[in-house]
Amino acid sequence: MIARSMQGKLLVFAVFFIGIATGILSANFYRSHVVTDMDARPNTNRAQDHLSPQDRAKRDQDRFANYLGLDQTQRDQVSKILQETRGEFRQLREKVDPQFKAIEEESRTRIRAVLTEEQRQKYDKFREEHPGPGGPRGRGPRSPDHDSDRKDKTDKP
Repeated sequence: MIARSMQGKLLVFAVFFIGIATGILSANFYRSHVVTDMDARPNTNRAQDHLSPQDRAKRDQDRFANYLGLDQTQRDQVSKILQETRGEFRQLREKVDPQFKAIEEESRTRIRAVLTEEQRQKYDKFREEHPGPGGPRGRGPRSPDHDSDRKDKTDKP
């Protein structure tokens, strides 16, 4: 019984970790291919391309509601559900982030161990110049007021 429970937990963690890895890869692909292509095109109306995360989320939520044909009561209910879910995801992220960062750091240490001194210097320089999604923290940029349901806005996310 306990082994089954542990297997279930490991499966959930594996799926979560694969989701994170997929998200990181997708974000890198998007930034390196799509954003680069957008910068190369003629100066078109890019106002929508530079929306804040809150405005983008609101726009996407409105599109979703319009697509489904939700009335105002349903829109309010869906909005409340999404707000609660955002808080749950934040709690989970805060719980799992230290483990994720430890794995990430161990991976970097192991990579550096197989490199020559010259390669390590290049690797370190590359890591400084290409810190990953959102900078050295490894996550997309977040402003302190990013989440409207955040209780203590002075803490870092």
